[in-house]
Amino acid sequence: MEDESGIRTTKGSTVYPQVARTLAKLGRDISFARRRRHISSEDFAQQMGVSRATLHRLENGDPGISANTLTMAMFALGRLDAIADLADPAKDDIGQMMTRQDAPRRVQRARNLRAHVQEGPGEPTPDAEPDNGYVGW
Repeated sequence: MEDESGIRTTKGSTVYPQVARTLAKLGRDISFARRRRHISSEDFAQQMGVSRATLHRLENGDPGISANTLTMAMFALGRLDAIADLADPAKDDIGQMMTRQDAPRRVQRARNLRAHVQEGPGEPTPDAEPDNGYVGW
């Protein structure tokens, strides 16, 4: 189903045009990778554990395809690493930029450390440790 703005829905979820184009490209790419490896659709669907109809939906960019179906296709192609790295924090440039922005510009020394330390039985007193003003582990 599609409204006048080109936004579709599937199973109650909104599918924006950009998302639909991306899914269609992904499906075409999976189809091309399968054919380049000379794997028939019947054999590929069997390796994935799905029907040929489900494989056809995946290769046509159907937004209702499960993440498991997509992941099994990538596994059958030998590209599971591509799925594993999709949201890897080390490769998330925006997230890393936000982390850098959230870091304080200056770090101040801890104040009144001794007033907050409670002595327990058999534990050294705060006076037994050197007072350098820093808190460590």
